[in-house]
Amino acid sequence: MEVINVTRFMVPFLLVALSTSSFFLVKAQDVPEPVLDVSGNAVRTGVNYYILPAGQGNGGGLQVASIRNRTNPLVVSQHADESSIGGYLQFSPVNPNENIIGISTDLNVKFTSIHISDSSTVWRINTELIPQRYLVTVGGVEGNPGRETLSNWFSIDRYEDAYKLVYCPGVCETCRPFCGDIGILVEGSKRVLFVRSDQPVKVTFHKI
Repeated sequence: MEVINVTRFMVPFLLVALSTSSFFLVKAQDVPEPVLDVSGNAVRTGVNYYILPAGQGNGGGLQVASIRNRTNPLVVSQHADESSIGGYLQFSPVNPNENIIGISTDLNVKFTSIHISDSSTVWRINTELIPQRYLVTVGGVEGNPGRETLSNWFSIDRYEDAYKLVYCPGVCETCRPFCGDIGILVEGSKRVLFVRSDQPVKVTFHKI
């Protein structure tokens, strides 16, 4: 009877199995952790959400407003009254094939409950309304990642028991953008979103 050396068959099989396992492990690690809404479900593209502050007594939802007698562009501001939920929005990740919003993923944010005749409702960073201040305004461009649209890309990161909005776009490898968390700048009676690093707004996401 011929004795078959199974070892020479097993070694290649083990190498293939290990390689396959490593491939799937790497692919799994590449998938970002999903952002969750208050119901524990993943935040998805093409779905409307309210962005509301976490906790009590921290103001209401988001809206657009004018400051310093300027109506173009309009700034993104927060209602001072926590009973006001503001306008709802949608998120669009840098990869148009993704349908779930991931942590620390470049994305566009746009109001879908608001129509402005002479402007888009896509968020962007503006440094002209108040010099040396990086305000969040509307009037941005959706998609087309790169140097020309650098000011239009935001991300969502974990912050304590909730989330924070961040401006630190990674859509241009040779660019060195100013980075920071999104906080609140009080401008007259308006609570304007702007880029800062010491006191981010802690936010939650509420699906309509």
